[in-house]
Amino acid sequence: MTFNIPTPAQTLDISMDDGAIIRLRRHSAGERRLLLSHGNGFAIDAYYPLWRLFLDNFEVVVFDVRNHGQNPRHDLASHHINRFVLDFETIYARIPEAFGAKPTVAVFHSISATTGLLQNLEYGQRWDALLAVDPSLMPEPGHALYQNAHAFELKLRDWAVGRPQQFSSPNELAQSLMEIKRLSRWQNGSHKLMAWATLTQNSAGWELACPGTYESQIYDGNAKLNIWAQLIGLTGPVRFLGADPEIEGAWPPAFVNQAIHTELGLPYSCITETTHMMQIERPQAVAEELICFMHDAGIA
Repeated sequence: MTFNIPTPAQTLDISMDDGAIIRLRRHSAGERRLLLSHGNGFAIDAYYPLWRLFLDNFEVVVFDVRNHGQNPRHDLASHHINRFVLDFETIYARIPEAFGAKPTVAVFHSISATTGLLQNLEYGQRWDALLAVDPSLMPEPGHALYQNAHAFELKLRDWAVGRPQQFSSPNELAQSLMEIKRLSRWQNGSHKLMAWATLTQNSAGWELACPGTYESQIYDGNAKLNIWAQLIGLTGPVRFLGADPEIEGAWPPAFVNQAIHTELGLPYSCITETTHMMQIERPQAVAEELICFMHDAGIA
């Protein structure tokens, strides 16, 4: 399968107060808005298998977090979760000005989901509803899941620094992604789509839009982030959407998000037979959960 992402109907480059640029792309029109962003080291265009399902009936606005995807690279010192939260606040303020005021459902994955949760905890409800897709949250030290979750983030931190940064073409990266066993559940064509979305061309060929040092810094910061006890203070319609903890090799977020429901009582759904990258593996199932969530929130 080949995915051809349509040209956005409208593009808006927003300047953050430190000079970083984040590019918003509005792809369609509708009375209700979906706002989507992605996980660490990825790019939102790679999630097209999911958000294309909503183009006919929703206004779909997508963006990459700073130093990812289509955004120009900014300095490493400001590449951290607290800065991401401020970025999301700026985006929250600018969207109604640029695209008009309308019900907006945020669909954030992994690090962008964590950012959306922090934004909610620090500033109150911002979006009409927030679907937090498999955020990589740390349980409190001493929790039964803490050690595995913490060690996993540090493993990713070290991996990101050592991963290849330069490629002869997007096809080279796509081929390497296809050879990774844990990515075998991705839909056909998704590995190539991910390569095109996460690479940028330079004089020597192609390089990661988000360098490994930037990606690694986020994993390191996430390993130190402890908002477990604060989660019960979330306001507005919020639902956690977790990967399947029953599949072989399930990553720690699948268990942590399940525990957020069983221990803290927060709304939660699970997409069976999926990993952390469920939007690329089973986009239709994720779309159905999103519609259900919006219906429960009075938005669908």
